[in-house]
Amino acid sequence: MDAFVEVIGQGTLTEKVVEYRADLSVAVRAAQGGAALEEAIELRSRCIRTLEESGIKSGELTEGGGEVWRPWFWKKKPGQEVSNKILIACPDRDRLFKALGALEPLFDNQRSSLSVSMRQPKFEATSDARSTAMSGAIANAKSSAEIIAREAGLRVTGVTQVEELDPRKERSGAYGDEDWRGAYAAAAPAGSFDEAPEPIDAAVRQIVVRYRVRFSVQ
Repeated sequence: MDAFVEVIGQGTLTEKVVEYRADLSVAVRAAQGGAALEEAIELRSRCIRTLEESGIKSGELTEGGGEVWRPWFWKKKPGQEVSNKILIACPDRDRLFKALGALEPLFDNQRSSLSVSMRQPKFEATSDARSTAMSGAIANAKSSAEIIAREAGLRVTGVTQVEELDPRKERSGAYGDEDWRGAYAAAAPAGSFDEAPEPIDAAVRQIVVRYRVRFSVQ
């Protein structure tokens, strides 16, 4: 069998947020089942209009479906709760939070409520950054192999096999992508959406690309 050295090379790249995602749950409860359904449909429509008037584009909104249920403590009553979900995907964080703040006046009725859940942002890296990380991973593997070969009194003569391994992703710490041990920048702001947040850098995450490389040695 030909002699060889097999090592794993690593390279890193940084991915930036290119799209923020939020789930809006619009809920209405009423003593009369039909009333809850009608109010929920109307409130959903008002929310969509308000979001679009506040800067959210129609293509950034998608349907999230709905639910109708009767809480267990209403079993002897005709009451009903209705919830509709609106999904938002927006590349501009400040525009998103400004639009969310504009929804607050619509929920001055105790029978209605709004829940906002931030989902994992969409991260991307440039093709150049990805190519650089891949080249760095191969160079890292070669450097390690040469050290091992030299200590063994051998020399690297070529590459006989390359296997791409699953990349390792370090969490950004942003809402929907929580893991504070891997936080590299500020997370999406929490709390009131009345005003646009103070400008800070968007969240980023580190990706470690890995290759298992087998080098022939003599």
